[in-house]
Amino acid sequence: MANEEDVEMIEVQEDKSVLASEKLISESELKDLQRQLEESQKVAEERFDLLQRCRADLENIIKRTAKEKEEYANYASQKLICKLLTILDSMERASNHDEGSKMLYQQLLDILKSEGLETIEAVGKKFDPYIHEALFQIESENTDEDIVVQEIQKGYMLNSKVIRFSKVAVGKRG
Repeated sequence: MANEEDVEMIEVQEDKSVLASEKLISESELKDLQRQLEESQKVAEERFDLLQRCRADLENIIKRTAKEKEEYANYASQKLICKLLTILDSMERASNHDEGSKMLYQQLLDILKSEGLETIEAVGKKFDPYIHEALFQIESENTDEDIVVQEIQKGYMLNSKVIRFSKVAVGKRG
């Protein structure tokens, strides 16, 4: 019986050693699979980040394109209106002498206003270099410093954008 027990112990030890080697192989394979999983997760995270950045870039392009399209629509007539301003100036001067010219001037001004043209008010306002161009200064005791006292040429804005600065004379204390 001692022999049988020895044989059984040897068989059990061999089984344990087979299980141990299988366990080592399994642990090795498990570590390899875990490493592959971690690499795959890292790649997936990188691609997800890239996807999010691409999506944000696309949204920015869509917004920028819509804004540019809107700006283009607002200022499409700017070139034509700028050409018409000299005629508008001439008609304004003629309207001071003739009632018919006054009517034509007002009609043209109304048409241009309907397209977004606005006259820049200058006389009596504080000088603003963003909308006025100072041609000279006039000394006076009656006016405050940096107040527009005379308008040489009218200025205009198209949809809140200056397309021609008001040419003005600015008061200064003498």
